[in-house]
Amino acid sequence: MPQKSLAMPTISVIVATRNRRAALEQLLASARGFAAEPRWELLVVDNGSSDGTDALLASAAGSLPLVAIEEKRLGKSRALNKALGQARGEILLFTDDDIIPDRQWLTALYRAAREFPHTNVFGGRILIDYLSVPKWIVDSYNLKTILTSEQDLGDDIQWFAEDQYPVGPNLAVRRRALGSGRCKWPVNLGPGTKIPLGDERAFLIQVSPPEARDRLYVPASMVRHNVGGRELKIANAATRCFLGGYAAGLIDKQHGHGAARPHSKAPALAWQRYRQSASMSELFCNCARALGVAAGVLSPYPRIVYD
Repeated sequence: MPQKSLAMPTISVIVATRNRRAALEQLLASARGFAAEPRWELLVVDNGSSDGTDALLASAAGSLPLVAIEEKRLGKSRALNKALGQARGEILLFTDDDIIPDRQWLTALYRAAREFPHTNVFGGRILIDYLSVPKWIVDSYNLKTILTSEQDLGDDIQWFAEDQYPVGPNLAVRRRALGSGRCKWPVNLGPGTKIPLGDERAFLIQVSPPEARDRLYVPASMVRHNVGGRELKIANAATRCFLGGYAAGLIDKQHGHGAARPHSKAPALAWQRYRQSASMSELFCNCARALGVAAGVLSPYPRIVYD
């Protein structure tokens, strides 16, 4: 069982949570199975829970290298930014409270970080239970990642493609890439805001431009993500696709200089997704996303704010 140590951790695992005590309890139980090396710490930011999350964290503090943080201002990004101010690790690993990590999750990330010292961003494998996801989403290459956060590029370590970024439940950055604290999470994007998507890309695009070759996929650093339920029904899925597209349009508008996917390519991308649609549900969601991108690019919405 890992014990608290005064030694500087190599990896800081950062989680924001709000009223999901049962899921968080599973994550904490899994963390007790991690090896002591590489040295790690777990920062959990309670973003205004009222379900006894504070008591759970207090009871877990004796058996885990746990740092419990409170952020009452609503918004996942605000919670993560607060954790950035207290994390001590050289690798900052962001995840969700509803994942079940593999026992080698941290070890595999650490090995990759040593083997590829010039890498600034890492994305691990994220698996989902296909039985809990509608078949039209499972069969869609375009929508699986958007709607379930699945990230499975195969069994080999590889560079992410140009303009491709890792996704929320399993992404890491080196502290050095944050530029003395200048890179932060966007407080008007992500869960807890009016646009509950796009926060990961808006954060990572500050760290690694779309054309950079410094984002590494590490399949052995693996988690399972619990998905399903209401947000995967067609109406909710289409809304999520629209808002995700809207966020993408805002991000490309603000960070678009030199980006690999300028606005002029958006119609071609929308046409490609239209042709790849394997069902009417997928087509509906792809159209919603294309409309969202256009709305984001044309929107007078204020600039993305980094707190």
